Amino acid sequence: MSVFERIDINTKRKIPLQIQIILLIALLFGFYLRGCWKKNQESIVTITETEIVTYTPGNIDVKFRIINPNPVTLKKPVMIKVYAKDGFQVASKLSMVEITGKSDRKYLKVLTKFDRPLNDDLELDYATVEIYNP
Repeated sequence: MSVFERIDINTKRKIPLQIQIILLIALLFGFYLRGCWKKNQESIVTITETEIVTYTPGNIDVKFRIINPNPVTLKKPVMIKVYAKDGFQVASKLSMVEITGKSDRKYLKVLTKFDRPLNDDLELDYATVEIYNP
């Protein structure tokens, strides 16, 4: 009858130095590629035709158009900000938008929470929409 020796699980085996160096290089290269991809994501989509459609004391409707020329579907957060004639920010909203590949779509977002109250004498000037990168 043969005798088999059991492998001791508790003994520590060192990872060879060559494999450690290869893993470190692969990790650094991965961080580099991710950084390039993240920087390039902003230039992929185009946001145009931003306008304030209607506003009441309870809400502000902002319409904008997003063009995605690439075949990849993206889900991106967008920051919508509305400014008054005096230059102060009236409202802002962070919203998720799913942008399908090779599309040109119009979106309408409703802002209901305000930084300043909407009075009758307050005139809204413009709205900005940009991709939010934390």
